[in-house]
Amino acid sequence: MRGIKRTGVAGGERARVGRRRFMAGVGASGLATAAVVFGRPGAAQAGALTYPLNCCNLCFAPSISVAACKGYSGHYIWRCSNGAGTLHCECCETKSGGCPAGVKSAGNCSYG
Repeated sequence: MRGIKRTGVAGGERARVGRRRFMAGVGASGLATAAVVFGRPGAAQAGALTYPLNCCNLCFAPSISVAACKGYSGHYIWRCSNGAGTLHCECCETKSGGCPAGVKSAGNCSYG
């Protein structure tokens, strides 16, 4: 090989840096793919969240009961708990797919 001067340390270090950059790219691509496939954890909707009811993250302040929300066609329901697992919430919104006008939000949280 003409014109290339290799030393044991520099060549090995260069290869390690190259592998690290490659693996960082693979890891970032994997995380991006997982976010697209599975969505973001903890978020109720893909749109802007404007009302935090404990862990529910509702579009709007609760205006109906969870039971009434379940009666709407196309409702979206989920459950969550705080990090300690002592507060449990049932969350519901009348439409899925963002926070458009007209969405009614509901949430019920209890300890236990």
